[in-house]
Amino acid sequence: MNQLSSYKKIRPVLLFFVVVMSACQAPKEDTRPVPEETEMVEQSQATMIAHAKTHVYTLYTDLEQGSGFLINNKGDILTNAHVVLDASYITVKNSDGQEFNGNVIGISETEDLAIVRVAELAGKEPLAIKMEPVEIGTPVVAIGSPNDQSNTATTGEITATDLDFSDQYQYTDLYEMTAEIAQGSSGGPLIAADTGEILGINSIILEEKPGSGYSIPLYTVWDQLSEWIENPLVTEEQEIVLQDVKDAYFAEDLLESFISAYYELLPYSLNDADSAYYLSYVLPGSQAEQEASRLIGEYSGKNRMYDTVQPTITRIEINEESAVVTAEAEFTYYEETGDKSTTVSHAGVYTVVIDEYGDYQITDIVNK
Repeated sequence: MNQLSSYKKIRPVLLFFVVVMSACQAPKEDTRPVPEETEMVEQSQATMIAHAKTHVYTLYTDLEQGSGFLINNKGDILTNAHVVLDASYITVKNSDGQEFNGNVIGISETEDLAIVRVAELAGKEPLAIKMEPVEIGTPVVAIGSPNDQSNTATTGEITATDLDFSDQYQYTDLYEMTAEIAQGSSGGPLIAADTGEILGINSIILEEKPGSGYSIPLYTVWDQLSEWIENPLVTEEQEIVLQDVKDAYFAEDLLESFISAYYELLPYSLNDADSAYYLSYVLPGSQAEQEASRLIGEYSGKNRMYDTVQPTITRIEINEESAVVTAEAEFTYYEETGDKSTTVSHAGVYTVVIDEYGDYQITDIVNK
């Protein structure tokens, strides 16, 4: 067995991004070079990451700081045991500044695993989880809050499988990957870059091999996690310490990031009719959902391939129960059969609310 080092404390901050667009102007053409295949792969990864971040959280205790991610619709967040071990309280923060009190419902003394339940997140759907082993060479993305940088994403690939280590905990059947992780990343998800499925929980780094990270495959521990979920620990009421968590709030930097992230998702849906990642930023059943779907249908085309989008936020107005963001952007696409690209300008006004899970959501879109 090898000796290893776990992550230490850090206090990161989460953010997000999103948007929608409207108000078409006359298209214009140019002869820009057609994006290479590698560029399109990078765009696809960026889209997957933007979607995945909405399910990743930063955990704070009186002793540690780490990461975690939603694993079911009961409000259960998976993290490492060393993140919440002996904690007097657990505060969970999402990317939009909402804080929640969490309670450990399962923790192992031998494996570096724990589940924190957040009652307010019950009903929110998790990302898909891969319940089979993956091969060496699989492209991956690690998301977490290293070095006080919430929702940081790094890319790499699986370089080894079935590795065993031990220190305070026993680590078995680990994935080794080149996606960089650091202090504060503990408990964050390892995600397949091609499918967006969660593969494992990022857990350790070795002092002698700092360029590699190690992740516990979820398929190897799911039986234990399921047992905790179905039979949660019962904590005596007098032992529960609840922090004064602040209510969800609007902030200009968070709103700007949110709208920008939404823009990141749209080109992928324009290129792939089966992708609807952008809907995770839109309030279900709202006018914005209808308008966003209409725009996707109107501007997508059988032979069109869209580039990434860089929006410009021109105005933010924060009200008591909503915020209004005015944004504009240019969408550029090229025809697969030629080398000409076409740019279409859009502008719109987006009303943003905070949903029951503390997430920003677009509820209304108005063409300018």
